[in-house]
Amino acid sequence: MKQVFMKKNALRAAAVAIEEVPAPRCGPSSVLIANRYSLISAGTETAAVKRNKRDMVVKALRSPELRQSVVDMLVQDGLRKTADRVQFEMTKWTPLGYSGAGVAIEVGRDIEGIQPGDLVAYGGESHAELIRAAKNLCVPVPQGVPLREAAFVAVGSIALQAVRRTEPQVGDVVAVLGLGLVGQLVSQLLQSAGARVVGSDMVAKRLELATSLGLEAAFPAGEDCDRQILRYTGGVGVDRVVICAAGGGADIMRQAAAMTRDRGRICVVGAIGIDAPHHEFYMKELELVMSRSYGPGRYDRQYEEHGRDYPIGYVRWTEQRNMQEFLRQVGAGKVRLEPLITQEFGVEAADEAYQLLMERKADCLGVLLKYDEAAAMQPRRKTPASARPRATTASAGNVAVIGCGSFARQFHLPNLKRSKDLRFRTLVASSGQSAREMADRYGAESCATDVAEVWNDASIDSVMIFTRDKSHAGLTVAALNAGKHVFCEKPLATTIEECEQIAAAAATSGRVCMTGFNRRFAPLLVQAGDVLAQCRGPKLMTYRVNAGPASKDSWIHDPAHGAGRIIGEACHFIDLFRHLTGAEPVRVTAAHLGDPRSADRTEDVSANFEFSDGSVATLLYVTQGSPAVGKERLEVFCDGTSVLLDDYRTLTVRGARTIDAKVKQIDKGHGAELQHFARAVRGEEPPLIDAHDGIIAAVACIRLIESARLGEPLPIEL
Repeated sequence: MKQVFMKKNALRAAAVAIEEVPAPRCGPSSVLIANRYSLISAGTETAAVKRNKRDMVVKALRSPELRQSVVDMLVQDGLRKTADRVQFEMTKWTPLGYSGAGVAIEVGRDIEGIQPGDLVAYGGESHAELIRAAKNLCVPVPQGVPLREAAFVAVGSIALQAVRRTEPQVGDVVAVLGLGLVGQLVSQLLQSAGARVVGSDMVAKRLELATSLGLEAAFPAGEDCDRQILRYTGGVGVDRVVICAAGGGADIMRQAAAMTRDRGRICVVGAIGIDAPHHEFYMKELELVMSRSYGPGRYDRQYEEHGRDYPIGYVRWTEQRNMQEFLRQVGAGKVRLEPLITQEFGVEAADEAYQLLMERKADCLGVLLKYDEAAAMQPRRKTPASARPRATTASAGNVAVIGCGSFARQFHLPNLKRSKDLRFRTLVASSGQSAREMADRYGAESCATDVAEVWNDASIDSVMIFTRDKSHAGLTVAALNAGKHVFCEKPLATTIEECEQIAAAAATSGRVCMTGFNRRFAPLLVQAGDVLAQCRGPKLMTYRVNAGPASKDSWIHDPAHGAGRIIGEACHFIDLFRHLTGAEPVRVTAAHLGDPRSADRTEDVSANFEFSDGSVATLLYVTQGSPAVGKERLEVFCDGTSVLLDDYRTLTVRGARTIDAKVKQIDKGHGAELQHFARAVRGEEPPLIDAHDGIIAAVACIRLIESARLGEPLPIEL
């Protein structure tokens, strides 16, 4: 399908491009829509397109936080990886668009009130032939509302939310500053709410249009605009001001304060600097409020992604309910949209549409993209990428990748692109954009959004799984059952039931099933392992992980995607203990930081593991430490020998041997791990990591959490 992007390629203005990407899949809480019209936001989208790379570089250099982040990357990852990551951020594709309407062609099982064939409007999605709209971000189009007008639904809900935040009373005089598209809609909605609306703008045509649509009085924007509006109100001032203009923060805030009566309210919708004149606000006791996009639910992952609505008795007007009400207002004739439509383009001419908006912004309000009905009804799941096929040095080298998140982009995908032993056949991602863009960037021959494309492709020998944690087990079992070798990032599983399912699938498939325990392959760890292999008797080990805090909004804390950091990350270090001892963990005793009686446990954990050979290991996983002391530190003591591995930068050994090794750049073994996987699937050497390794590490993490919760030792067994 066709989709519109902003692409940055050089130190110049970004370009608008139409790319062919795989069609999205319809999930249980979504609606698949054949798009008919989508609306270009003349303000938000053209501002993004105008912003060139040089502007972003200057902004980055002026930000102390960003400068420090780059320095940290240089220290941790080296120049090449840092350059790659910065280059990625500077050149990644940006999807454009967030408002449109079309026909529902597939409806998820959790959706109510929409059936295939219904006309629906959506918000939050891009200019594309096919749209996967989330449950709470799509609404039926009322009878009699044309689809080209329903395409205004997201921008309309932004305007409606601004009116709600303004809280006009019947008969209030409300000034709308900035009569672009949002300002025009705000003006009409305020009139519908019973307000007397006056407006200001720099463009005479906009003032004329707003007046034809019911504006009571129009004033050219300028230095004396506030005085003119004060005179119009007999010196009293307006009751409310809605700022829909962009830019001019200090001046427009001064004017808004000057024209508002005592104890009036100012609502900011446009992107302006909040430089409020303190004396004026204080003397008049003015209220200043912000209007945040569509309404309650915006930026809430549970609402927008997982479809969890807010009870109407507590939150009357959510994003979705604002969208519904806006379309009702349109259907009732309270809001007229046809006069706001400046021009219509076919999606193939999207670049012309944006060019028009940038060159004649003052003359344009609503610019629509129109989609071909027949093309949208024939979705293609798999799309060829631009990369050329690469020959491998041996058979059994055809690989499919599922998932392309930040970790995969930083480590695995660059390594796969450079590999001469593996042929990157297909990249599968949840969005068509990610699939196509990352396939192009990392050399995949094709891309898709449906994993069935991989299971059904007999030419694909191996699958590499880089998705979020909760999906690992299901994808691993499906891949093994499809006869594919598997490399799955840790953790291999997040529950005991998943461990049992993987064990059964691995036992019958006869395929390699490796978990991404890359630290086994780190050069300094390999040296340490060689030393410890010569030591007799049990070992005493400690591993301190100074992990640092994770955002509360991180997917790893979302029950739909992650199982927490202990299961997601600590399995690495439990596997290392097993690797270095050559023994199985038999018991774990763990404690969380803080009050053991509290239900709100932290992920700061101390855990003691006992092994079948008598070895003992302590894992200290810390989120509250300082990054200045490094992230990981391993100490091992046995048979008169001491081994210290500090952050994979230095290795110190005393006793059986004397080693003082130091590396300039951290290498945690990702490259060597991939090379070993390639040799293992070709049968050139046995896999050093199998399904049992991933399973036992997952089980140990699950028991660790239970032990900390119960406050008692627990056996580690499947």
